[in-house]
Amino acid sequence: MKATIRERVSGARLRDAVPPLYRDEIVKGIDPAGVYSLVLCAHNPRDVVHSAPLVRAFRRLEKPAENGVIVVGTVFTEEAKAVAAQHGARIVALHKALWTDESARARQL
Repeated sequence: MKATIRERVSGARLRDAVPPLYRDEIVKGIDPAGVYSLVLCAHNPRDVVHSAPLVRAFRRLEKPAENGVIVVGTVFTEEAKAVAAQHGARIVALHKALWTDESARARQL
């Protein structure tokens, strides 16, 4: 699934820019006066975010906002977490579980 990128979102508007289940978590530790880049990944209950959509999303994101990048999704593979960390992005996930790109791919088959 292709990630949706919102290049510049005000910290005060972040809560309104994400699906309802993520709203309480996304506002933790943000500056309401700041500006953030938001990457919305797959967020259906059974979706696992692989590293490939994140690699493509960061390639498409030309210039991250001043206050950083926030990546939102249901659950992320270890490789996807590494990609986010490499770009200094904060992850907001609905679930915490140990997935790899390979195990998530096998689940879909």
